[in-house]
Amino acid sequence: MCEVCAIFGVAGHWTDAAPIGTSEEPARAIQRHRVERRRRIDLLNAWLADRRVTVQDWNGEAFVVLDAAGRMRVAADLSALWAVVESLSGSPFDPLSEEEPFGTRPAIA
Repeated sequence: MCEVCAIFGVAGHWTDAAPIGTSEEPARAIQRHRVERRRRIDLLNAWLADRRVTVQDWNGEAFVVLDAAGRMRVAADLSALWAVVESLSGSPFDPLSEEEPFGTRPAIA
């Protein structure tokens, strides 16, 4: 999707939150999507703090991952994010692991 469409549209990747009803006005749906996406990114940043990487939003469509050295990579979606985190942090990362070598996961409210 081009950047212009990403600004006006809502991402359709399965890792994004599902729409809450179909009667919602498009502008409100986009606003809700952006608020929820910001919340998920805040959780990711809290979870990945020990890895010294940060995640930012890119037009509501992709993730920008930055490390402490200033390197930057783009991850198209949540499933691609984990490989980028491994690449920038220099160590294996399994988001489903029960072990917590990277710190304590934040509570999901």
